[in-house]
Amino acid sequence: MAILRNLGLMTALMVSPLAAVAHHGSSGQFDTSTTVELSGEITRIRLVNPHAYVYFDSTDENGETVNLRCELQSGSLLKRNGWTTDMFEIGSTISIIGSPDRTDPTTCYMSQVTFENGVVATRYSKFDDQGAIEAEQRQTERDDGTPNIDGNWAMVREAGAPPGGGGRSTVELTEAGAAAIEGATADDNPRYQCAATNIVMDWWFDQMVNTIEQGDDQITMTYGFMDLERTIYLDGTEMPDDYVAHRAGFSTGEWDDETLVVTTTGFDEGWINAPMSEGEGPGSRPEGDDGDAADRPAGPEGAGGPPSPVKNSPELIVTETFTLNDDGTVLTRNYTFEDPLYLEAPISGSDAVTLTNDAYEDYACDDLTEERSESAE
Repeated sequence: MAILRNLGLMTALMVSPLAAVAHHGSSGQFDTSTTVELSGEITRIRLVNPHAYVYFDSTDENGETVNLRCELQSGSLLKRNGWTTDMFEIGSTISIIGSPDRTDPTTCYMSQVTFENGVVATRYSKFDDQGAIEAEQRQTERDDGTPNIDGNWAMVREAGAPPGGGGRSTVELTEAGAAAIEGATADDNPRYQCAATNIVMDWWFDQMVNTIEQGDDQITMTYGFMDLERTIYLDGTEMPDDYVAHRAGFSTGEWDDETLVVTTTGFDEGWINAPMSEGEGPGSRPEGDDGDAADRPAGPEGAGGPPSPVKNSPELIVTETFTLNDDGTVLTRNYTFEDPLYLEAPISGSDAVTLTNDAYEDYACDDLTEERSESAE
């Protein structure tokens, strides 16, 4: 039997396509500021009006069986949209993401459901006669007139294309930048320590699903890779005096017509290109070359091998612009790294992610590199 996750504590999740819960006319019955994830075995389904309910058994922290129920849309509307009782097979496992009832811990408002067969549907999904989810119309503009970038996004890498979409300019290091990477090896790569690398690469790395939650005053981005989280302040919020530098930095943004312009500072020292393995990369130093490392350009991304290591200093500034295509399904980013301490010139590039119905998942990093090394000995 599936386990009920944090009943009562109501674990907050970042699932942006579910923002429609805020429009629920339930007289405040549900706390739409909090998100819960529940799962269990279906015991009953009632496609009735004014609201349908699915019932399922789960197990609490004490090992006791708890019967839960989650509210769906009206039964009539669900039926018109192709939902059937057969979809909710009694005894099958169901997982639901939604909002908790303010007073009843066994009731929730369903925003997203995953069936045992792997089908993932939102509250507003429509099914065709074969039971497949039909494409949902994307609202490309918010009520305030800004582009709607709220949702789940992932890179779709075309066959033969370089990771990250390419477009990276050549890198030239200052003397300090060259000194910073002297002796760098794969052991210094934060990915091998289950840590984030930077806000550019991690956005598309491993084609993980990212989540954007868009509000009037701020935008939250949660990366599927290493669970990196950023807040972009749109209301003029300034970096606090007690701010502690970290990998995500401190981001402020503004809308310039239909383009989101974001400036991020406040980074700790880290990596723009993390070292993959010693001596690899198109800009790596040839054996016996005694030239000045500061004068050697690091190869651009996708130039036939891993890029040469490049560190960033705390003086790093990253500028990004985000634009949507006409149907709101592709989000393109142009970015620039500027670091007067480590870079002779800015590094610029671009990438694009595609809107997806796939759910965001915690990265749950568990690097087994050392385990493999030990077994090989």
